[in-house]
Parts: sequence; structure tokens; C-alpha cells
Amino acid sequence: MFLTFNKCLIPKDMFKYSCLLLFFCTLLFSCVKDTDFDQADAITPSQEVEVNFIYFTLEIDDFQMDPLSEGSLAVIDTTEVRFLDDDFAVDNIVAAEFFFKFTNTFPVGLDADFTFLSEENEPFYTINFPIQISEDGSPVLTEFTQLVTAEDIELLTLNDKVVVTIRIQTDNQTLEGVLNLQSKATYFLEFSDL
Repeated sequence: MFLTFNKCLIPKDMFKYSCLLLFFCTLLFSCVKDTDFDQADAITPSQEVEVNFIYFTLEIDDFQMDPLSEGSLAVIDTTEVRFLDDDFAVDNIVAAEFFFKFTNTFPVGLDADFTFLSEENEPFYTINFPIQISEDGSPVLTEFTQLVTAEDIELLTLNDKVVVTIRIQTDNQTLEGVLNLQSKATYFLEFSDL
């Protein structure tokens, strides 16, 4: 039951634990790399923030005669996005991604326009795209993604509201159909002044 080690008696289990402890201590201290704490200033934590953006369901009764385009109907709505021009957003948003998901049952073409406006109502950034037609009244999906890169992010952060315009390419106010929008915005943040 006892081992003889340099003329002293050590219990077998104690010897095992001592060797194991010695092994872990050697492993722990041999894997340590010098750390340069001056590099702490170079660390820029980043974060992704995903939020619901705009969502709605429209029927033909929601559309009015379009004052800008004869022979078409439109829905125009303004949504405030006041945080975009805050100092925090201006300093820390490095990119953004907008995802739009339309489900359409209207049998005619539609266009979506998202115009970002400043407090003085100046347009600085626009997203527009067509919405697919439903030939037979069954739901048709249109998905669109707009990436706002570092080159354009400054234009986006000049705004505090977005004007949504949905145009339907007809003036027939008895047309049947439903248009549903779900959208989200993902903001990519980089905190450089912590």
C-alpha cells in the first residue's frame, strides 16, 4: 500500500494526486503568454441590434388617388425614427440592413418607396423596389434586402423620419386584394469611444 520514494513513505493515492497537481500547475504556467495591456485602447466592441421596422396590412380602401402619378392609387404614411440622427447613432452605427417582406394578392403591379427625411424634410436616403404581381389572387411573396454600407451610413443618420409610399398601378378602387408588409432593421454598431 505504500511506495518508497526517496526514503519516505507516501500513500499511493497521495502520490497520484501530487503528480496530477504538479502536471496541472506546469500546464497552467507554461501556457501563459505575455499580455500587452496597452492594446486595450485598440479594442472596439461591436454589436448587432435587430428591431422591427415597419409593418402593415393594406386593402384597396386604404389607397387614395395618387397626387404625383395620374392613373394610380397610393398610400403615404410617415413614421418617426428619431434615434437615427442622435449623437449615439451618428457616432456608433457603422452599417445597417433593412429587410422587407411583402405578401401580395393584388393582380396589378405595386411599387414600394421608403424615403428617409431629415428634421427639415430633406430627403437624404431612399429605398425603392417593385412588388410582385399576384396573377390569380393567391399570395405572392416579395423579399427585398437593402444594405447600407459605411459609405452611405452618414446619409442615413441625417434623418429622423421615413415616408412610406406604396403605389398601385391602377385607379380602379373596386379592385380586390391585400398587401401585407413585415420588415426589420439591423444596425451594426461599433463602440470606439468607451
